[in-house]
Amino acid sequence: MYAFFDLLYYKGTRKQIEFYGKIYIGGGKLMNETFRFIHAADLHLGSFLNINGKPSKEVEDLSKSAVYDGFETICHKAISYKVDFILICGDVYDSYLRSVRGNRFFINQCLSLNEKNISVYVIYGNHDAINDGQELFTMPTNVHILSSDSAECFEVYKEGQVIAKIIGKSYKRRNEKEKSYETYLLDNNVFNIAMLHTALEKDNNSYIPCTLEDLKAVPNIDYWALGHIHTQSVLSNARPVIAFPGIPQGRDMGEQGVGGVFLVTACNKEIVNMEFLPIAAVVYKRFEIIIDDEDKIENYSDLLRVIIEETSSLTNAPRDDSNVTMRSKEEMHHEFKGHIIQLLVKGTTDFHRKIALMTEEDYKQFVENINEEMSFLKCFIWIDSIIFRTTGAKQDFENLKMQNSIFEDLEQVINDFSIDLEQKDQLVKNWGGIWKKQVYTENIDEDKFDFDDGVIEDIISQAKELLIEKLVEALEIT
Repeated sequence: MYAFFDLLYYKGTRKQIEFYGKIYIGGGKLMNETFRFIHAADLHLGSFLNINGKPSKEVEDLSKSAVYDGFETICHKAISYKVDFILICGDVYDSYLRSVRGNRFFINQCLSLNEKNISVYVIYGNHDAINDGQELFTMPTNVHILSSDSAECFEVYKEGQVIAKIIGKSYKRRNEKEKSYETYLLDNNVFNIAMLHTALEKDNNSYIPCTLEDLKAVPNIDYWALGHIHTQSVLSNARPVIAFPGIPQGRDMGEQGVGGVFLVTACNKEIVNMEFLPIAAVVYKRFEIIIDDEDKIENYSDLLRVIIEETSSLTNAPRDDSNVTMRSKEEMHHEFKGHIIQLLVKGTTDFHRKIALMTEEDYKQFVENINEEMSFLKCFIWIDSIIFRTTGAKQDFENLKMQNSIFEDLEQVINDFSIDLEQKDQLVKNWGGIWKKQVYTENIDEDKFDFDDGVIEDIISQAKELLIEKLVEALEIT
């Protein structure tokens, strides 16, 4: 019987379970029938890291190799942990037009796995749909690409006995609306793994529409190995376990945090152990700095000093490791290379007006100065962009309301937009089509501004401070 998860918390509308420490499912004794596998997805070979500015040659080279390095690290871990097989649940490549480099690299890594008798089971996703195409090179004998015509099943043998069955279906085209999982029919005599590349949305006809309940209703599945969503999550910790490993190496601010894979140990029909292994050499992160008058910011040098002091704290911990086991933390240190950061600078300061009047050229130079100052760190920190959300010295709002009723009206309007859901929805509509709530990285439209409830509240707060400042000036309140 599946036992427990250690250090978890629930997040999101679908009750995703995020790891905050080592996770255990099961608790059975290790026996001869025990086997291990790695669950990976969304390698996106052929893609690069997005980075602004003019980074050093070392960082620029890393941005071109990091995605490839990620798969190489996965293969090294597979050999190190002596796994029996690897699952790759869609989007091995970033495009169905496989590059020679990407295809050759994948094959070379799989050949190294073949030397250790490690098999690789692959379903193609929307980015690398088969579409009646052929591979550029002949795949090694240990690589099994599941059919795009119908669900295909493989039996996994160890010491002459079947220890697991793997079933799945590759995408034939970029958009797949067929509910292929309904044909995943297996008996119940061994550990059954189902592979699926899906957005896990009922009405999403582009990426196999389904719900958590639909997957749970498929009989005799012990582990659902999912791909497509670039955020790591476990959505069910009781049989069947249902999990997204996320993207191993994030490539932009939409793919923040430590990317990795799941290492699963099973015995007969039970999961003995399951843990998240970090893979990403480069971590994208939004980092918030709150400034106030105590920082004594009188010029750009002072602002530069505060930002460098605060941002340098990231070097004390190699990366955001909330999802990582203690053993994996030790492994991270020689693999981790650095952070790409988007700064959000908030707070009140008398220097606000100077910040607000910063030209685009001033801004670029300021960011460049920060990166120059931080260029000697062992694990690099690259400031990709800065968003300033500062305000001037705050007025005593209660006093302002006593002086003029217009401020009471302003408070009422702000409260209405903050609390009333209908007015909040109308406010977002008034922003125009340029803003779009984008839940999953896979579907992000780069021509739109992404937002969530936090962004809405931040904009309302900024609007309030700006209105107060302008009203105080117009009414000549001292």
